Amino acid sequence: MNKKIILGLIVSVLLIGLLTGCGGQTPEVPEEGNGGESDKLKFAAILGVGGLGDNGFNDEVFYGVETAAEKYDAEFDYAEPKDISEFETQLRMFADSGEYATIIAVSTEQVEALKMVAEDYPEQRFTMLDQKIEGYDNIHSIASSNPGQHFLSGVLAGIATQDERFPLSNPENVLGFTIAMDTPVSRAQATGFIAGAKYINPEVEMLTNFIGGYNDPVTAKELALVMYERGADIVSANAGSSSQGVFAAAKEKNRYVIGTSLAMVDPEVSLSTSVKKVWVFVDQEIKSLSEGTWEPGFSELSMAEGVVDYNVEGLDVEIPEDVTATIEDIRQQIIDGEIVLPTDLDQLDDWTANNRYED
Repeated sequence: MNKKIILGLIVSVLLIGLLTGCGGQTPEVPEEGNGGESDKLKFAAILGVGGLGDNGFNDEVFYGVETAAEKYDAEFDYAEPKDISEFETQLRMFADSGEYATIIAVSTEQVEALKMVAEDYPEQRFTMLDQKIEGYDNIHSIASSNPGQHFLSGVLAGIATQDERFPLSNPENVLGFTIAMDTPVSRAQATGFIAGAKYINPEVEMLTNFIGGYNDPVTAKELALVMYERGADIVSANAGSSSQGVFAAAKEKNRYVIGTSLAMVDPEVSLSTSVKKVWVFVDQEIKSLSEGTWEPGFSELSMAEGVVDYNVEGLDVEIPEDVTATIEDIRQQIIDGEIVLPTDLDQLDDWTANNRYED
């Protein structure tokens, strides 16, 4: 993935025209992937609250939308709801038009709205990104391992917090994770990071807190500063644009931070990035529509497919070869099924008691 491409994402965008129509019928996807008045496959995407310019999930989804449209000669429309209450309305407006091969929903907050709308438009295809939905004949959901996205960064942090070769570490064996909201996805992400840290460093102390939203960098900074002041030398965040506040706190304290977007890094204080290549989800979905192989159900892409990983490209940090070797050994254990990751914070005590790295 070319970081320069992501960094060059368009932030200022035109508002979509609100579409009206009747029937809500999904157009047929022709054999060659073209159709409609413009003779092209057409799809729609509804981004999460916060919209473009978050240097995170929304920008990465939109990158996938743009590149997939170009790759498969398709057209797209999109919306940027400003509040959770707008999701159902936007879904219905797109479905009413009857012109989209699929309507892509993004983020945890859209799940319930999507389920309701999908029941009312049984002939319209829908796509749910990064969430698992089953039991609908017109929804395909595609996701990856949320714990897997953060596990290897957790391993790296568990090593770095006690390793003098990492100059921004302190003598305290303390790490932090800022959680956007108390949702299954956010809890699974935090669980992956904590499990990774404790797998390699069982005695590490973990600090966690809930920001309360994905677009509140002020609160996120305050909470991160508390963590750094309590001894954490590395704080990880998966909180949309709220993560910008965690980065600001890391800069202020000159300690490490771990983000989740290749577009949101600070080379001086970033230890790594916990990557989830959501643009691959979009590519896979539009490819299946183009080839006529789209089916409802659930698909999972994970570490074996390279969709979730840790990344240190472009950062000032130098990872010693022995540390890299340890992380690669653990990665292979996960791919081989030797490590089964926990999925919720409530599982951590039992999991960490029974899973420890042995060189």
